[in-house]
Amino acid sequence: MRISTATSYMTGTYDMQSLQSQLQSLQMQLDTQKRVVTPADDPVAAARILQLNQSDGMNSQYVTNTKAVESTLSLAESQLTNATNLLTSIKAVAIQAGNTVLSSDQLLMIQKQVQEGIAEMTGYANATDGKGNYLFSGNKVDTPPYVLDATYTATYQGDTGQRNVPISASRSMQISDAGSNVFGNASSATAVFDALKSLNDLLAQNPKPANYSTSMGAIVTSLDTAQKNLSTNIASIGARRQENQSVQDMGTQLGLQYKSGISDLQDLDMPSAITSFTQTQTSLKYSQLVYNKVTSLSLFNYMS
Repeated sequence: MRISTATSYMTGTYDMQSLQSQLQSLQMQLDTQKRVVTPADDPVAAARILQLNQSDGMNSQYVTNTKAVESTLSLAESQLTNATNLLTSIKAVAIQAGNTVLSSDQLLMIQKQVQEGIAEMTGYANATDGKGNYLFSGNKVDTPPYVLDATYTATYQGDTGQRNVPISASRSMQISDAGSNVFGNASSATAVFDALKSLNDLLAQNPKPANYSTSMGAIVTSLDTAQKNLSTNIASIGARRQENQSVQDMGTQLGLQYKSGISDLQDLDMPSAITSFTQTQTSLKYSQLVYNKVTSLSLFNYMS
């Protein structure tokens, strides 16, 4: 069978173009150190890589959310722990003030400590996160939850809303606690401050009222109840932090799995790629040499 000159040219040209395309593809793989640079390199793997990248991106956002949740809950827990410790100190002062042999001047000194404690408690109740959002205002994050007037009467300005942050595809975490539940109770959104005001007002009375001891005992009981409520909220935050940490750990592990899967599909076997590149480069040079030889042949070269 005879092969025409045109066919030889076309075959030679096609071979060189194919080898040049392979060489270019291998060069891109070596430059990027990726086996799949374009979908044409491996359509099935490319589709799977895209899917894994999207899943990894969503998972990374959830992990970022868990870190933000931990920061907020940690701050809230710290403030409530400080508030609980403060109530412990104030209860001790109230018990001390219950001593009927104390003079009016001594009671005024204790009253001064109580007033300083009220200011400190207001600071804890009006604490903010790292972005300036109030921790205990419910959904009204730009409003200080508690304000006090000159008589130490507190008013709650927040609402009862709760803010939640998604930490996985199926779980959202509560990151806020309304001050009315933390520093208040079912009957008063300002229960802690009501007890502190009552203590301050009782210490200010001179002479002491006839029911002084009874009133002081009731105040100590109110402070104890308020402290137990704070402790309950601290435990709730601690449980949420623990769950959030578990979700974060799972998200971190899942991220490693996604990246491993992407790596398995996309990473280039460098020694094999270099070998293929060298072989393809050699084949191209050989094809070019053969093509040049073939295209230079002419019947006139054999005619004398």
